[in-house]
Amino acid sequence: MKSTTIGLLAGITIIGIVLAVFVNREPSSSLPQSGQPVFPDLMSLVNDINEVVIETHEQTMTLVRGEHAWGVKEKSGYRADVEKVKKTIVGLAGLRILEPKTQTPELYDRLGLQDHGEEGSTSKMVTLKTADNPEAAKLVVGNQKPAKGNPRMSDIYVRKPDDPRTWLVIGNLPLETVPGEWLDQEVTAFTTKRVRQVTVTHPQGATLHLSKAKPDDLDFSLDSIPAGFRISSQFNVNNVVGTLVQLSLEDVKPQAEVDFLANPGVSVVLETFDGLRLHVHTTKHDEHIWAKLSAEFDANLVQPSELSSTPEDGQKAEGEETEKGDEVANVATPEKDSVLTTPEEVQKEVDSLNQRVKGWAYALPSFRVENFSKLKKDLLSKEE
Repeated sequence: MKSTTIGLLAGITIIGIVLAVFVNREPSSSLPQSGQPVFPDLMSLVNDINEVVIETHEQTMTLVRGEHAWGVKEKSGYRADVEKVKKTIVGLAGLRILEPKTQTPELYDRLGLQDHGEEGSTSKMVTLKTADNPEAAKLVVGNQKPAKGNPRMSDIYVRKPDDPRTWLVIGNLPLETVPGEWLDQEVTAFTTKRVRQVTVTHPQGATLHLSKAKPDDLDFSLDSIPAGFRISSQFNVNNVVGTLVQLSLEDVKPQAEVDFLANPGVSVVLETFDGLRLHVHTTKHDEHIWAKLSAEFDANLVQPSELSSTPEDGQKAEGEETEKGDEVANVATPEKDSVLTTPEEVQKEVDSLNQRVKGWAYALPSFRVENFSKLKKDLLSKEE
């Protein structure tokens, strides 16, 4: 073959390669640029989102916005941690592109971006819905790592389900993968200063009674200490009360699914200086300790001297009601800087608490149950 022919063929080959690369290469102008949001219109829709679905290979988490609160569908609609829900929605809307990555599905596993239904997949499919759009945003979320130069943000690999292109983006998108982690874990939230007394009754009849005389007293007293014995640890005594006022859940289910009569545990009555009475009943069920709660307001628990000074010379304070039978109106109100609250506020607190806990059973952490289930002998030691 002549050299001129060889040269011509070589030239045609080179031109063909260049044309192939050019034709198959995605024009840079068609790709979103660095710094652009992954979902340009989503931030304007964050208040319209009414459902968040997070799917993994193992399970699905569904967060649904109700009339007053978000709930976890897989936990019978129990209220969700609203801050976590907000962080997910705003976090998805705030994701910004850093650079494009592979379009080859065979490489998805390196980025944690396989389809969530595939065996061994670690990806999370996140879907945000509105009343008008069941896919207001949908994204496969893969591996995350702290962002370079900004540890408060993360570099995250993502891809849209209908697009083979993967992306490295930056943002803050914490995603819990267990339904229980989305629950609002707070059950009770009182201040210890408000508590006047606690009575713990064990199934066999033994009781533990703790009390203090004034809200400002730091320590609770243990009643009827036998001769020759003393409190072994004031911390453990106070911790009985400290645990009850800050109960948190590990799990929750409808109360009808837990038999509180089959294997009863301790029962607790907690009373505050400003009239709140809390009832806690426990039972062992499915290897967990479950509790049910209720509250009530009792004006008889409130003594005027504990809340505020009474008018001198028996005169009625301005605006004070004196009608008989009006328990709330006849109770003195707390001083301005008191940790105690007014009867009206306590009644509202009771109503709110009962609305939240009615019909629910709570699985409590075992160490917390141990803290408030002490027998008297557990808190005493012999005097030396």
